[in-house]
Amino acid sequence: MKRRGLLLVGAALVGVAWPAADVWKEERLVAPSGFAVRMLYRSLEPGEAVVFRPEESAQGVRVSLRFLDQEVSFASGGVGFLGLDLAQAPGAYPLDVMMERVDGTVERLRHDIAVAAKTFRTRELRVPPEYVKPPTPEIEERVRREAELVAWVYSHGTAEWLGQDNFIAPLAAAPFPNFGERRVYNGVPRSLHTGLDFSAPAGDPIAAANAGKVALASHLYFGGKTVILDHGLGVFTSYGHMSRLLVRRGDLVAKGTVIGLVGSTGRSTGPHLHWSVRVGDARVDPRSLLALPLD
Repeated sequence: MKRRGLLLVGAALVGVAWPAADVWKEERLVAPSGFAVRMLYRSLEPGEAVVFRPEESAQGVRVSLRFLDQEVSFASGGVGFLGLDLAQAPGAYPLDVMMERVDGTVERLRHDIAVAAKTFRTRELRVPPEYVKPPTPEIEERVRREAELVAWVYSHGTAEWLGQDNFIAPLAAAPFPNFGERRVYNGVPRSLHTGLDFSAPAGDPIAAANAGKVALASHLYFGGKTVILDHGLGVFTSYGHMSRLLVRRGDLVAKGTVIGLVGSTGRSTGPHLHWSVRVGDARVDPRSLLALPLD
């Protein structure tokens, strides 16, 4: 049943603590007055998420960040996210930080983020030929419209944070470490693999990795039955190839809510879950989000 926009589902998964072995790192960005913002990350490589949290001494301060083409703003007591895109070239990139106090005074600092190089493997797969090249103009048009729809969803996120502390994995089984793979389908090079694949029996329940709003619940040509959750502040998680969707666009879901069932719809070689994460425009490894301490 539904109450006040919150989707209440009887079945929910227990929070999965995987991957416990990941260790996060911390840097302190300190303004001349002593106000400090903590920068937390798993690593500074392509495909990583970075979270920022003001220290308690920064009460009443509003923080604004600018990095590459990303701009983030949040108040003391809040949290901000930036992403290092999967295709980000290595190098040192400036992070501009502005701290504005309640009396209107402003402090600024610049911190270089050194993005290290990272290589990803190439993998060849066999799929039905219609999933390498759409067979008709009508299907080509469908693929184009769906790409525009997904891009629109990612560009219209919720301004406030909807999450509930740390992220959890949507399935208990460990995924294949295939984030960033360059896929070759039937001998034809295609796009990078921007998520993780979990192998699981068809019909297994899939949990929401955190609380959020259902931004999309639809059957896509390549992605199959897909749910995209908007967690606020530019953070989205996407769940693809489901056999069944259990939520609708606009629903609010709690962390651990069952949002769908494992399947093999769309461009898929067998029952599995494709789980991906966006932070702003950056395509990031979901494992980096799981490693960050948000509680």
